[in-house]
Amino acid sequence: MPSSLRLRRLLCGVLLAALPATAFACGDAEAVREAAYRQLPAGALPVTARFTDADSTACRAWPAQPGTTLLAVAQWAAPASEEARGGDLDLLLIDTASGQPLAWTRVADAVSSDALRFTGLRLDTARWQLDPATRAFGVRMDYSGSSGPNPFAQTELQLFVREGRQLRRVLAPLAVSGSRGEWDTRCAGEFSRFERTLEMGSANAAGLAPIVVREKRTDTISVAAGDDCHATDTTAPAQRWTLQPATVAMPFRRRCAGSEGRAWAPP
Repeated sequence: MPSSLRLRRLLCGVLLAALPATAFACGDAEAVREAAYRQLPAGALPVTARFTDADSTACRAWPAQPGTTLLAVAQWAAPASEEARGGDLDLLLIDTASGQPLAWTRVADAVSSDALRFTGLRLDTARWQLDPATRAFGVRMDYSGSSGPNPFAQTELQLFVREGRQLRRVLAPLAVSGSRGEWDTRCAGEFSRFERTLEMGSANAAGLAPIVVREKRTDTISVAAGDDCHATDTTAPAQRWTLQPATVAMPFRRRCAGSEGRAWAPP
């Protein structure tokens, strides 16, 4: 590691340790990550050789629990220079003032990057109210294809809740937006894109509130006409279905769909 970068991280760690509660924020996600991992109890997370990078760390205050910050870290089994790699996802809920971890989990084999490149992750703190006492938070992961003639992009969302010192997943990865296509790289081709909106239903005595999913999908055909390129859009009938958040922990499952390697159709 260059000495200048090592010095910058050291100074950031010192300054963050001295800042008041209102100042320990996510301006430098790497510094927040390093401070949190240093304070994890012994044996809290498996000790393995892993790699992280700027696109693999996300940090965000959680308004649902004032004074706390969410941290998501993709822990890769290989460096970013590798064309194909996989890894785990670490999630931590930390005290904003001190950086002390309050709850955590590691989801094994939750990230991958190969023909479909992992391009980043984000934390979602929308109002995921599963019942009067349970608020979830989300993790969004972005993927893109590497083929010019066959473009592909997709964002997946999963939800987690806090249970004491544990963070538990209640919604497995769901594709919430995406696009794909096949074209001659000039004009002629076929494309499809979709957007899914998620709304919380009403909780009942039987368990957590259901999640209502609505999907809008548009297909486009482009054809060349002389020097012009004409595109025709067709909007598919709107789709709607309901998901029930899990009341028990779920293992990660990578859902495949042909050569793309990730789900495209509704679950």
